[in-house]
Amino acid sequence: MLPPHLRKFSELYDSYGLGAVKNVWLLTCLLPLARTVNLYKMKDFVGGVLEKADTQPQSHYKRLIRFFQDWADRLDLLHDLMRHNLRFLRGLGFKTLVMDGTSWTIGEVEVHYLVLSVLVGSVAVPIYWVQLEKIGASNQEERKAMFEAALGLFDLKGMTLLADREYIGKNWFKFLKNKHIHFVIRLRLCDYFDEVNTAKGKNYERMLAKCSQKCKLVKKQIFLDAMVYTIVMLPNPKADAEEPTLIFLTTLPNAQKAAHLYAKRWKIECLFRHLKTNGYNLEDLNLKELNKSLLMMAIVTTAYILAIREGWKRRRRIPTQRYQDGSEAPEVSIFREGLAILTSKCFHFIEFLSYVFTILSPKNHAICKNVQ
Repeated sequence: MLPPHLRKFSELYDSYGLGAVKNVWLLTCLLPLARTVNLYKMKDFVGGVLEKADTQPQSHYKRLIRFFQDWADRLDLLHDLMRHNLRFLRGLGFKTLVMDGTSWTIGEVEVHYLVLSVLVGSVAVPIYWVQLEKIGASNQEERKAMFEAALGLFDLKGMTLLADREYIGKNWFKFLKNKHIHFVIRLRLCDYFDEVNTAKGKNYERMLAKCSQKCKLVKKQIFLDAMVYTIVMLPNPKADAEEPTLIFLTTLPNAQKAAHLYAKRWKIECLFRHLKTNGYNLEDLNLKELNKSLLMMAIVTTAYILAIREGWKRRRRIPTQRYQDGSEAPEVSIFREGLAILTSKCFHFIEFLSYVFTILSPKNHAICKNVQ
């Protein structure tokens, strides 16, 4: 029995009822304990968390399965959870977006999450995702459809998107520019070679040679389908890099800033590692139906954000490790530091709910649109 003051601890209760909301938070509570999204493994922790040790684990398993059967097709719940997750980050400004994909197979089912995240300090946090049900890069139309949906929930105007070289295409670039989203997107060698040579100034080979020989940033404005962009070449800072020159396309006016900003793109790789092998083992997903996997991703994101909150508060206490080359890095990530603290708050469901209630902002984050 939930205490009366917690029965409406979120506006989700009014739309979806106590049962659905309770199960959302129960699953969130179970994730740090089980360290997996596999429902069959998660069931073993339900009795202890709910203080129902006498109930058969198989009954708890059926409860978890029934939740996804009942609610997976409710896209309104999925979208509300996406917006709701950012309440834990209210007060933090977001200026940078990062997009990338992560894929694996479940038996014969192909899983490919295309994820849009925001940078919160030095951490990437998911805000929108789709499941492409294929292995391999997304196409321009898939990316445009994803962004259209995300723009319906979030105000992303004026933000800057970072993406790797598989996320290119003239129509895609034009779409982002028309939506007033800046971008810094890496290119492969010789991408838009002819367009560079057609534009005024040094040709492609001379730009590349100058960048390599003088070890300096080189830039040039080019046109793609009558839209103006800047191509940027700069020496790869990694001494042993296979590709000595990094090449970007950007809409930002400051090429040096664009290059500096792109260096943060790898934060989404850290995100995927934490969601998978270093945290909640997303690859254990045994929900083969599309909408069920999307709903689970929303719950995993909630548990991830809670861990990030705890780790961020303690980031200055994390010891620094020094390497032989002189570089330094924290001994543990913000996520892992926070996950240890979050786990200690998950052994009893009522205490976990009380914890969530104390940190949950009563208002949406500023980038959330009030969509009914």
